This record gives sequence, C-alpha cells and structure tokens, in this order.
Amino acid sequence: MQLIEPGQIPADDDSLAAKFVLHAADKINNVVTRMALLDIGAHHFPVSINDGGERPDNSYVVSPLTAYTGYADYELAHLNRPWLAWPLQKLAAGVGRHLQGQHIDRIVQVNNWLLSTNLYPPEWQGAELEAITRLLRERFPDHAFGFRSLNRFSNPLLLEKLAALGYVSVPSRQVYLFDGRAGRQAPFLQRHNTRIDATLLRRTDYALVPGCELADSDYLRLEHLYNLLYLEKYCPLNPQFSADWLRLGQRDGWLELLALRTPQGRIDGVLGWFGNGSILTAPVVGYDTALPQKTGLYRLITRLCLQAAVGRKCLLNFSSGAAHFKRLRGGQPEIEYSMVYVAHLPPARQRVWRMLGGLLHGIGVPLMQRLKL
Repeated sequence: MQLIEPGQIPADDDSLAAKFVLHAADKINNVVTRMALLDIGAHHFPVSINDGGERPDNSYVVSPLTAYTGYADYELAHLNRPWLAWPLQKLAAGVGRHLQGQHIDRIVQVNNWLLSTNLYPPEWQGAELEAITRLLRERFPDHAFGFRSLNRFSNPLLLEKLAALGYVSVPSRQVYLFDGRAGRQAPFLQRHNTRIDATLLRRTDYALVPGCELADSDYLRLEHLYNLLYLEKYCPLNPQFSADWLRLGQRDGWLELLALRTPQGRIDGVLGWFGNGSILTAPVVGYDTALPQKTGLYRLITRLCLQAAVGRKCLLNFSSGAAHFKRLRGGQPEIEYSMVYVAHLPPARQRVWRMLGGLLHGIGVPLMQRLKL
C-alpha cells in the first residue's frame, strides 16, 4: 500500500484513477487542491489534499468549510421559508467562524474524484481501511482525513467499519436513489411522471450524440450548458468543469458524455455519467435554460438517466437537488455522510468536528427529512 505523488505514478499505471490524477484534476476552475494516488493493490483511489486557506470560494468537493457554511448559506437563502432560513443562517455563520478558526479545511479525502457524488467499487468492502488509516495518520499528522459520499443503502459495511475505527459521522445532504437492478420491472418506471417523460423522449426531435462522436469544438458549448444550470441557476460553489475537463474525461474513459442536438445542429443539452458496474451517477447535467420550459430538456435528461439504470441493471444515485421532481419519479431519499478521522488531532480540532457532526445529526438531518429537501 502506498500514496503516490503525481510525478511518481508509474507510466504503466492505466487505472482510471491514475488518469484522473494525472490529466484532469487541475482542470476544474474553482478547485484548488493537491492530488495523489492511493494504491492499495486491487484498487487505486484519487486523493485530494488541502492544507487550508487555498481560496475562500474553493468548491465544496474539496472544502468542508464551503460545504457546511458557504453552500449551506446559499441553499438557505433559496429555501423560501424566511422564518426558518434566518435563524439557521445565523447559526451557520457562527458555526462557520468556529470551523474556520479550527482549520476544518486542512483535510485529506480518499476516493475524491472532485464530483458531487463519489462512487466506491462495489466489490471493495473496506478490508484495508485499518491500514489506510495508519498510513494517513503517519503521513498527515496535522490533517483530518476521511471519505465523502457514503450512504446506508450503497455503503453499509464501509460506514460500519469506519465507525468502528473511530471516524466521526458528518451528514452532508439528502440524495435520491433509483434502483434499476430489476431492469424493466423497476418500480419507478410505473410512475405517472416517468411515463410522461418516456413519451416526451420518444417524440423528441433531438438526436442523441454519444461522447465518442463529439468534435473538439463541441466541448466549449457543453461547458456553457453545464454552467447555465449548475453555476448560474443553482450555485457557483458547484465544481466549475472546464471544456478540457469534459474532453479528457470522455477520452480517458471515466466520464461518458451524451449530447442532445437539434436537427439544425445546435447542442441544447448535455449529460455526463460517472459509474461502475453497479452504480451510476450524473455529475454533468446542463441545458439551455433560456429555452421554454415546455421543451422539457431536464425531463429528457432525467429519462435518459433512468433508462441507463434500467438498461444496465444498476443503481442510479441521482444526487441532491430538484427533490420534489425526483420524488415524483420514484426517487428514494437517503442521507449522505462523510466519515472523518480526527483522533490524532489536538482536542480543540477534534471537538469542532464532533460538534459539527452532532449539529447535523440533531438539526440538519431531521430538517432535510421533514422538508423533503
């Protein structure tokens, strides 16, 4: 088992994780971090390393401070419940100052693909977690370290083993799962809204263009469409994927792109899948938000994701956001967690992580579940 700096990655390492660390990790415009490759033998994982203070608006995919203060504040401002948002914003601001003072962004994150949702190899049940913990504790005595994007449906054994090793459980958000393992018998296919979306897709004039058929000149358009949705409509703290990042992901095989092109040749929508044999997620979704809502581009993209899960007989982790829309189509909510190891840190820094986990378990999770966020 070894942690390898990018310049030391063997030339014959053709793992997707190695390709990501070498070629694409620095192509996200609002992510500042160092990357390394964790080689545990059967599996290779990208690792992000933050020393704290990289930039105040560092994306939440590497910055817990952004995730639990900046992004949370942005979401609260758009909650449309002022009576609830105001006290929570005050609480988040106070907690944020405490988190920053205790260097919460000094953190190493394993299997961090710098995406909203990281996926874990289905066959990996964490046998090496104790050795990984020892290695990171020795290499990073002044950093917290941990794992993002875990939920009880997909990763029950990993959560159990990490908890047994003393990792702190920190809830992050509520994600929506569509279980396509039953193929055409998947229950969500029978939902009324799902069927309407299927009809829309059958009748659409859009041509579906796989990533392997995209021209280099198309990638700037794909970047623009993603930005319109995720950065301008949603939140600028989402990862800002560049055209180069999209192109390299498609080329190297860890991203599978699909574009929606009009008969006139204009690309109006984009979808990018990241997955393995058992789980699929869609970190890249974008469309021309200036088009009339009746065009149904988000509905088309959603239907394509559900069809992919059914066709591949796998689980779709459709991430967070658009909760009501996803529930209407049969999405099942699951709380997502980060598991963070802090036992080697000074007591004050340990306390701040345990406080954060306690607040989110006690306040955050009940609110997410009650408000169906």
